[in-house]
Amino acid sequence: MELQLEDTIILIDTSRSMFRKDFDPNRISAAKKAIKDFVISKNQIDDRDQFAIVTFSSEAKVLLEMTSYIDDVLDAIDGIEIGGTSGLGEGLAVALQLIVKEIQQLGEKGYRMLIISDGKAWGSTIDPLRMSKIAQGLKVKIDCVGLSELGLSYRDSVLERISSQTGGEYRKIYDSRSLSDALTELSSKKEISPSARKADSAAVGALLETIAEDLLRPADLSEDQSHLVDLLIGKEKSKCIICFQDICPICHGPFYSCGRYCPNCKSPMHLHCAAEWASASKAVSGDNVFRCTRCYFLLKVPASYSKIKTLKGTHHYSATELQEDDTALFVKVNDFSDELAAAVDPICHSIFDNEENVYQCTNCGTFYHAECLDKWLEDRASGGACRVCGKKITL
Repeated sequence: MELQLEDTIILIDTSRSMFRKDFDPNRISAAKKAIKDFVISKNQIDDRDQFAIVTFSSEAKVLLEMTSYIDDVLDAIDGIEIGGTSGLGEGLAVALQLIVKEIQQLGEKGYRMLIISDGKAWGSTIDPLRMSKIAQGLKVKIDCVGLSELGLSYRDSVLERISSQTGGEYRKIYDSRSLSDALTELSSKKEISPSARKADSAAVGALLETIAEDLLRPADLSEDQSHLVDLLIGKEKSKCIICFQDICPICHGPFYSCGRYCPNCKSPMHLHCAAEWASASKAVSGDNVFRCTRCYFLLKVPASYSKIKTLKGTHHYSATELQEDDTALFVKVNDFSDELAAAVDPICHSIFDNEENVYQCTNCGTFYHAECLDKWLEDRASGGACRVCGKKITL
């Protein structure tokens, strides 16, 4: 009987805790040796199967893309280094993006993941259980090996819950020999139904937005308030990796007002610049999904920001365009939505309160405080136009 192709993404915790010496000689060295045993054993079963390596600590990284060249896989494992805190959610997100990419390109085959970690997702800004639910939807089985998870209940063991949710296997390991034996046992192929292996390109395309992560606000990234205070008073300036400026070229606000960060590599970018980048991106579908220009992590911007297609000054309107479509209706906002809670007024560069009167531009989706809008319209320099999209304001 012909064996079904099965590709495996190996996720390795490279946080500082993996250097503990309760394994011989330490956790990370024991894990690297056991992973090599897993790869060699799996290759002996079917040398057509491919492997990818993802490491996760403070940042998740693709150490090796999918390949069937075993020497490359073993060399990549030897090159693993440790540092930072465990970011299991980021690791799973990166691995899922790799799988979606493979499904789009190659279609029908089986996919699985193997996670080796001490089981504590201290550094995650992305929920690992949400990522495992997406993996379940993709029919990806996740085997998890918890190192020294002594005394952890099912509720406390994130790894055990991930395996249970996706139909994978979970092992608690306390010594180097048992770790090597467990991974060799897990090297056998998984039973996957033909219907689960067949990729639906439309469904995979829709999953891109589900897998893509929201950008982080400065408050989400800061463990204390000193970083936020430095941004507010201008002591610290974060330059956007898209426009290379701290002042947003769309709303003209400082970074603290519309600045965000990639949840994986923590690179700074303006929401408006991200929206422009997303609309121009050819790598993914959808106007609000794009890849970080630094780490290529899938990201998404709020729907209101994705409506802004061009940076101010990059598009030259013809006289015909201005005559036919030079106005934008501003409507009063009645509900305090999540979208409004994440927005910043382009005039005062402040957030919105649920008791304030707010207006929204129906052309670009920008929100304004009613008082700020009144002052803006009274200012002759404004020309009575939306500060973001440049359309004449009608109320």
